[in-house]
Amino acid sequence: MSAEVTSRVIRIALCGNPNSGKSTIFNYLTGLRQKVANYPGVTVSAHTGNFSLSENPDTEYSIIDVPGSYSLSAMSPDEYVAVQTLIGSLDRDKSQDGDPGSALDLVLVVLDASNLDRGLYLLAQIAEAGIPTVVVLNQIDIAERRSIRVNENKLSEIIGLPVISAVAHKGRGLDRLKELIANHTQIPPAKSLHRFNTDVESFLKEYGISNNVNQTASMSRPELIRALFDRRGPAEGRFLRINQDHASEKLEKLRGHLAKEYRGLPFAEAYPLAKTMSEIAEKVISHTGKKRVSGTDKIDSIVLHRFWGPLILLGIMVIVFQSIFTWAEPLMNLIDSGTSAVGAFIGSMIPEGALRSLIVDGVIGGVGSVIIFLPQIIILFFFLGLLEDSGYLPRASFIVDRLFRWCGLSGKSFVPMLSSFACAIPGIMATRVIESRRQRLLTILVAPLMSCSARLPIYAVLVSAFIPFQSYFGIFNSQGLTLVGLYALGMVVAVIVSLTLKATALKGESESFVMELPTFKAPTLKGIWIRVSISASAFLKRAGTVIFAVTIVVWALSYYPRSPELQSAYDTQVAQIEQQSAASLNSVNNSDSLIQVLSNQLAGENLRQSYIGRMGHTLEPVFRPLGWDWKITIAALSAFPAREVVIATLGTIYNLGKGQDETSGSLVAKLREATWDDGELAGQPVFNVAVAISLMVFFALCAQCGSTLAVIQRETNSWFWPAFVFTYMTTLAYLASWGAYNLVQALGF
Repeated sequence: MSAEVTSRVIRIALCGNPNSGKSTIFNYLTGLRQKVANYPGVTVSAHTGNFSLSENPDTEYSIIDVPGSYSLSAMSPDEYVAVQTLIGSLDRDKSQDGDPGSALDLVLVVLDASNLDRGLYLLAQIAEAGIPTVVVLNQIDIAERRSIRVNENKLSEIIGLPVISAVAHKGRGLDRLKELIANHTQIPPAKSLHRFNTDVESFLKEYGISNNVNQTASMSRPELIRALFDRRGPAEGRFLRINQDHASEKLEKLRGHLAKEYRGLPFAEAYPLAKTMSEIAEKVISHTGKKRVSGTDKIDSIVLHRFWGPLILLGIMVIVFQSIFTWAEPLMNLIDSGTSAVGAFIGSMIPEGALRSLIVDGVIGGVGSVIIFLPQIIILFFFLGLLEDSGYLPRASFIVDRLFRWCGLSGKSFVPMLSSFACAIPGIMATRVIESRRQRLLTILVAPLMSCSARLPIYAVLVSAFIPFQSYFGIFNSQGLTLVGLYALGMVVAVIVSLTLKATALKGESESFVMELPTFKAPTLKGIWIRVSISASAFLKRAGTVIFAVTIVVWALSYYPRSPELQSAYDTQVAQIEQQSAASLNSVNNSDSLIQVLSNQLAGENLRQSYIGRMGHTLEPVFRPLGWDWKITIAALSAFPAREVVIATLGTIYNLGKGQDETSGSLVAKLREATWDDGELAGQPVFNVAVAISLMVFFALCAQCGSTLAVIQRETNSWFWPAFVFTYMTTLAYLASWGAYNLVQALGF
């Protein structure tokens, strides 16, 4: 019997308003590397972690970090996750025996002590589920700075639940939380904190069950409340499926009475519930002194200023992208040298042939040419983490809202779009916090235009190789400003596209923008480190999987087929040169030089006759107007699985194609040396400023990312929108690249 009890998994839900400190508590309990940030909507899907406690070493605790929500009214996809977690699967009636394993043992509700009314509203809705609940009164330090004191004992007495005070980011109060979790069986089920009017209570009694969420024949009280107040919601669908006779008529009749009495169905729940919670808050809150102007208010007067705010935001962005070049260069040089040394060492132990070429040129050269940009990506994520953790991002959202509201985007689009600078996939998923379907779809369609970290290696190598370095005012330089321009290009085009869609396919009125401004906080090194380490690991994983696979494919297409006739002719000529050198007074150096010329010619001819060479030559006329040769064309086309593959592909092609020793220099040097193979431009450099800018502009605007398109399909539940994104972005990229190439050439660069 004892073994049965100790082996049971205790399921816990962690709930609360956005920015209440939920994810910090989640990390504290589980030790998992869960992203923590100081703005609403960080958690866009429920995450689960496991932990154990010393008091019950044989018991496993499974905790679900539910997305932050202000209520259980599911107005956006992330809020619906909270509803599903707390009241069980709304589709469990499809099962004959229900899903008893999904029942929660405990709910942890995190309340912001400085905004108690708002948190109590959500708590009241959660309490309807009748699950044992612990209230964590978090951020009491912020409340104290605002001269607010919450009497936790009195609050606990009123709501009938245990309440603990905490400062989660400092670990204060969390040991007490662990004690309560360990003794969760002693915590009573939550009871309703609010009673609706007689008509509503009669409806809930007629169709409901008493705290038995696993019974398939009827619905629990919280489910029925959602079915009543969330018109056309998933709970209503379940209600109509399991209740046939006149249930629909009764539901609509009651809704009509409530809408008339409260001037709208949503207000029929919100007004009385908010009033009750406000009365509770008044009983437990006291003000300890005169309210002072906080440091946050003083900072906001500057960073939210109509004139200075946008300038500060622009300055921050310039500094961020300027630093990416300045700080990363020494580490990049070190990685480049290390990669070359590894290639030389391994190559010296393998005989000349396909295996040596595969390992040295394909694997080490290809993947190494991507890993070299890891320092720049780390710097980018460091700054993003700094801005998130400090609380600046919501302010930036308000600034952007004022600037871009006219084009159909709102301030809530800013966080997903800024996340897309790191990767469009989490950026698109973060749009779940946007209630308006129209604004959410607009944001999804333009988010891939933000220059993600996968584009950064392409920018970095081309800027370093072909944009002349010029310093301005001793602070800025031409290379850093070029990078800023490329990032700005995506943003400007996103505004234009959004404005166009707003006037055509996605017409509609602009919705109002409401977002909580959290208190400014000193960023925590742990929080920033979590973000940087996760992002860097994800990048390396991509380099070790997708990029590695594509690199091998590109190497094989570049290496095969091999012509025995060409190799035989080369061997015959080399033998003749060596024989003549031995029989004459010619120096060995001269014969070696002749052999090297023949080797370069053989490599070039092998590459032209390879599968990838044939493909490139076939498609070259399409991209010739952009200034590209067949090698650049192949590199661009191979990037569809992941954009960063471009650099690996270029490294593979030029390592093979020029007959250079793998330790003869970096990819930058190889690109500078690249020449046209044939035609009227034969022997002339392939790359110049115009070609480099053409290629960078193309990748700034193209949709070369299969994973992003797959996520768009999943989020929109339609293949039309990913096809639309790929079509419009590829068309824009080609036209803009053509225009940039011809403009730069006309300017004489």
